[in-house]
Amino acid sequence: MEAIPASAAETREEWIERAPRAVATLLVGKLSHEGNPGQLCRVRNISEHGMQIDTIASLLPAMRISVELRGGQTLTGAIAWTKGGRAGVRFDTPADVNAILGKPQIEAATVRPRSPRFAADIPARISSLGRSIDVVVADLSQGGACLRLQRTLRADSEVILMIPGLPTRRCTTRWSNEEFAGVAFHDPISYTELSAWLDSPAARG
Repeated sequence: MEAIPASAAETREEWIERAPRAVATLLVGKLSHEGNPGQLCRVRNISEHGMQIDTIASLLPAMRISVELRGGQTLTGAIAWTKGGRAGVRFDTPADVNAILGKPQIEAATVRPRSPRFAADIPARISSLGRSIDVVVADLSQGGACLRLQRTLRADSEVILMIPGLPTRRCTTRWSNEEFAGVAFHDPISYTELSAWLDSPAARG
């Protein structure tokens, strides 16, 4: 059921029609709003004044939200309308669409923007060299995770990570210290899979 925009007579179609130069995209972001500090969303299109997002989060017109994109860019605004897992967002200030969608500059091209990470405190387990080790997932993204553990893992070693509610994943250790280790997934978590997991009891421990 479609929620009625706070501006009363305005419809979803009228809002889209007025949004100039909307650019189609499927950027993945981290949606935050009151009562939910982190849920996955997908930016379907974006213009200078707003964007349309896909999300399973419960949103209402006039609700304040922020969306963190890959590389740390953050967009803030208010919900204009909602319908069937989609929502329109009006930005607080005009967005630089070219900068959001543009390619990284040459001098920064070797630095790959990091996917939005979601805080967690989930007991999990890894298998390394035939040993099973209890760990805690401190945070994770579609492409990797930060683990809290009691021993140092060798960099570039392969491990198998088992997180409750998610399929087992093969990973490579990218860095490690006395308390934490960062691992990269061989096969990224899909948008649908991670979105459902973040909304499940498993993500809340």
